[in-house]
Amino acid sequence: MTGLLVGYGSIGRRHLANLHAAGVSEWAVVHTGEGTLPVEPPCPIRIYSDLLEALGEASPAFAVIANPTSLHVPTALACVEAGCDLLLEKPVSHGVGGLDELAATAAALEVEILVGFQFRFNPALIRIRDLLSSGIIGAPLHARVIWAEHLPSWHPWEDWRISYAARTDLGGGVHHTICHPLDYLRMLFGDPVSLSASLTFEGPLSLPVAEAADVVLRFPGALSAQIHLDYWCRPPMHRMELICTDGKIEWDYIAGSLCAWNVDGEVLEVGATPGVNERDGLFVSEARHFLGVVTRQQRPACTLADGIAVVRICEAIDRSAASGRMVSLEQPSVLQMSPADAGREEVGRR
Repeated sequence: MTGLLVGYGSIGRRHLANLHAAGVSEWAVVHTGEGTLPVEPPCPIRIYSDLLEALGEASPAFAVIANPTSLHVPTALACVEAGCDLLLEKPVSHGVGGLDELAATAAALEVEILVGFQFRFNPALIRIRDLLSSGIIGAPLHARVIWAEHLPSWHPWEDWRISYAARTDLGGGVHHTICHPLDYLRMLFGDPVSLSASLTFEGPLSLPVAEAADVVLRFPGALSAQIHLDYWCRPPMHRMELICTDGKIEWDYIAGSLCAWNVDGEVLEVGATPGVNERDGLFVSEARHFLGVVTRQQRPACTLADGIAVVRICEAIDRSAASGRMVSLEQPSVLQMSPADAGREEVGRR
């Protein structure tokens, strides 16, 4: 089995290392030379400067799409048309253009796509989902998520001002770049029905993209979720608090802790969970799962439909922030949620 990596940045290198360790020994890498990370692969690779040349000569069974966000859709479409299954990094895109065509082409060619929201494999979030399903703490009423990190500290080897996360033309902006909470809240609660949002531009980092986002998602019934994202915080924060009718949950990803209480304040569960220092474990689990998807032994835990849903939420965030109003979220179209994808999504939520 030959794998194709498009985009040799930090996440691309991580996927290459983990999939190689999982047994993929043949690799083609599309590297344009515009990246900032030295090419020091963990295994022998064949380097191509052109995607179509790599697809034609290497005949890969799958592709890992890890180039800048704004390039995801055309790259993914070319790979799908060549018959490659995909590990498509999040976000699927910075806008909805081309997503219907990608979904339709993948469905017609029976290509599988796993979207790279690695927090689908986080044991703490999986445990929270199980606690909610059990009913032991009742129905969820309100969630509050904070994910705040200092962008200049992310990649010491590059000028953060020209990184994809900081550039409009590459699909940057905080709500696009660290959109994981939008996905894992969907995993826990289903689809929101509306949202309101504000974005902060030209903040302390003087970037042309949004440096902070404050979002309120509203779900059916009484449930709402507040999300704060920013590029500023030192030291970083990533935590969630969840209020339910019969208890509450607190999860701190940075510290690696999870605690749940009932209405009487009795601790139902407390313990250590993998924290940020063990973050590669999420990617290792994702890599192993992806190989199961490629060999048709597993269904994608995070489908293209899931990825498209997050793109649509991000688009709604932009519209709400621009208008100052609440925005209704439409249901996915037939193309974006085919019966097959709907079944795969349900498997991924179990």
